Amino acid sequence: MTISRRHWALRVILLLLIGTGLACHAWAHLHYRAAQSALARRDLAEAQRHLAQSLKVWFWRADTYLLAARTARRAGDFDQANTYLRRCRALGGPEEALDLEYKLLSVQQGDLVGQEGSLVNLVLQGHPDTPLIAEVLMPAFLQAFQLRNAQECVRCWLEKEPERVEAWRYHAKVCAHLQNGDEALRSYRRAVELGPEDDELRLQLAGELIHAHQPQQALAQFAYLRPRLGDTPQVLGGLACCHRELNHPDEARQLLERLLAKEPRNGLALQERGRLALQFESAAEAEKWLRRAAAEQPAEREVLYGLLQCLKQLHKDKEAAQVQAQLAQIDADLARLAVVTRQIAATPHDAGLRCEAGQIMLRNGQETEGLRWLASALHEDPSHVDTLQTLVEHMKKKEVEKEKGRGEE
Repeated sequence: MTISRRHWALRVILLLLIGTGLACHAWAHLHYRAAQSALARRDLAEAQRHLAQSLKVWFWRADTYLLAARTARRAGDFDQANTYLRRCRALGGPEEALDLEYKLLSVQQGDLVGQEGSLVNLVLQGHPDTPLIAEVLMPAFLQAFQLRNAQECVRCWLEKEPERVEAWRYHAKVCAHLQNGDEALRSYRRAVELGPEDDELRLQLAGELIHAHQPQQALAQFAYLRPRLGDTPQVLGGLACCHRELNHPDEARQLLERLLAKEPRNGLALQERGRLALQFESAAEAEKWLRRAAAEQPAEREVLYGLLQCLKQLHKDKEAAQVQAQLAQIDADLARLAVVTRQIAATPHDAGLRCEAGQIMLRNGQETEGLRWLASALHEDPSHVDTLQTLVEHMKKKEVEKEKGRGEE
């Protein structure tokens, strides 16, 4: 082969290599753009798949590893996020961005106390990644009942993303915790306007409308949801409540019969059936339903209040006095809980206050919330004696109830 032919062969090979490289680069870029589109739709799983493909070619790009790490973290894939972050750092990725990602990863894995101060400061200073920080902090703050931090955090989030559905959802939750029903309802309305296909969000709006005594509007929401979700307990119970408040007893009764045929021990359905009977039938009929509801929800204030009205109308004075005493204890607990939660908002790291909130919740039949408060107390102080003792006593009580249930079988 002559020198000229060798040069041509080398040129052809070089062109082929360049062409292959450009094709690979274009392929990686295509997947990167697809990942960005998926992230814009909040489709984290799809974004992860495209970023993984992109990194097969762009294995030398720190910025792609950083985005892949962030996406994996947001999707809850913490091991993968750590792997990507280590690779990003090895490639000389930006330390500030890496530090932020590690802090957010830490919070998502349960370490709020160690990171909250610096992250809250970033949000209050208007950091460009405020929405990403807020979406991690908000559930952690609500779980820890740090309402002041949650309030400030979601306010800053909405300033950055005023049309973000999740921000309005969290704003509504914060307002509900702060017992600001009007603002919670307004926030749920806005969230549904922005995310009309979100059925869970619409259910929450319908529930707030019922609490606000706007049954006609709540009925419209439940009617929209029924063909989408089917005859779930939430939908049937909500519809029944709306029809009762709109003075449609027959419709409410039929809905509750359908619900109770499926779930005869549904406490909320039994309570609603008792309300219906008290309003449109008789005190004796209402007593029957409310006693069944009280058996399922022995510390539910609204059930006991309805039962007390029945007993008074039926002149069952001795039993009425007993129920009145129960209500007085519940009211005292609720008043104390309101004080305790305000104090927790002011001093969020006080394990004793969190323990007391948990004890009140457990005493009033709210096991899930009670255990959540006790867990948060141990998070603040793993050796808190009162909390540990309360948990032991609760476990013993549950074992006794379980044994009793076996005996009755």
